Amino acid sequence: MQLDDQEKKMIEGEEGEATRRAMEILVAKGEAEGAKKRVKIVYAHLMPPDTMFFPFGRQGKWARDLTGTLTSDLSRLRVPATMEPKFVDLECCARRMEFSESQIDEMQNIMLPAANLYEKLGVIPSYTALPFVIFPTKLGEHVSVAESIAILWYNTMFGSRCERDDGVTSLAAAITGVYPEIGVHLAHNRYGEVTIRPGKGVDPAAFNYTDWDAYSLAASRKCKEKTPVFLGLPKNLTFTQRKHLLEVIAVESGLAIMHIVGVTPEAPTVEAAFGGKKPIAEFEIHPDDIEEAYRSATTATDPKIKYIFLGCPHVTLPEFRELAKVLDGRKVHPEVTLIVSTNRQFLMIAQDMGYVEPIEKAGGIVAQDMCIAFSGTQASGTIATDSIKAAFFYTGFSSKTTRRVWLGSIAECANAAVTGKWNERR
Repeated sequence: MQLDDQEKKMIEGEEGEATRRAMEILVAKGEAEGAKKRVKIVYAHLMPPDTMFFPFGRQGKWARDLTGTLTSDLSRLRVPATMEPKFVDLECCARRMEFSESQIDEMQNIMLPAANLYEKLGVIPSYTALPFVIFPTKLGEHVSVAESIAILWYNTMFGSRCERDDGVTSLAAAITGVYPEIGVHLAHNRYGEVTIRPGKGVDPAAFNYTDWDAYSLAASRKCKEKTPVFLGLPKNLTFTQRKHLLEVIAVESGLAIMHIVGVTPEAPTVEAAFGGKKPIAEFEIHPDDIEEAYRSATTATDPKIKYIFLGCPHVTLPEFRELAKVLDGRKVHPEVTLIVSTNRQFLMIAQDMGYVEPIEKAGGIVAQDMCIAFSGTQASGTIATDSIKAAFFYTGFSSKTTRRVWLGSIAECANAAVTGKWNERR
């Protein structure tokens, strides 16, 4: 793989040890995947393990050592960057989610200093899995993103180009400003392969937000690793509908890109989405597929609820509005903990619009800048959520876990928070 003069300086250590190691990682990745050159990136979204995945325990120390090596003599990242939510909000809800005092102490010693370090390096402190709200990019621009839904969003909604990166490669890309030209960074790897459309009896216009999760899961299990082209969906999909459509397939399929005809910049038509080729398969989503998606994400049988977790990914303004409407003038059951997770941007606007007060008056907890999918795995007892992605995390992607989950809409979750019991979906 040929390096230009600037890249040679980086890998030879002329710009510091951290930059040398970062470039070494990217060159090794490029050579392993047959890259001929690198591309310049304009932005990176980071997933540091010492703030999100492993901020305590033995893994926390390993994570701190790993990222410490990559930032040892670094003063600034080369490109604008955002980063994933923190593991948990230590102030408002860590204890309510069953974290011990020793775990909280460790997180204060590992997670918080790490977050401060990244901010000093120039990372925008947005702490969200929805960074595209903070830093939208343009058609054809190259980026490095380490967050499943964001990877799909940048490729699908913006037409930018990014692979499925991880915490190490995205940090290395942010340090060097380059990335190997592999995968969907190459135009010929971006075309669709199969079609997905609503079948008889499935009306996306009538979906609640969680129905979009179910549609996403059903689509993912049909297309598997093939790049899907979605047909028959409304062209005026809202931001929150898009969030729910992308979030599940992003985790379930591992895809970096999909196309929504009439929405994706590279898919104004079916022909454009496939690059003039024919699809290798065509699939329809039927009512039974939607029901099966709900069943596969619902592992609970006991109607008694202990936790309601909302905000995987972060709760948006329409979701705040719906939750506030259901909870207004009511009280959360004394044996239920309701936690709503969002980012600071949505939270500030929701406060101004009067959506947060009814939730907190009811006894709900509104947290910011944290990942409720990961931190929620600490909780015991039965959980209810509106997110299939979260449901899979809480059960460890296995039906053998002792932690059970109910899946339903925001309204169903809110009512369960008040009554303390789940009413099964009909």
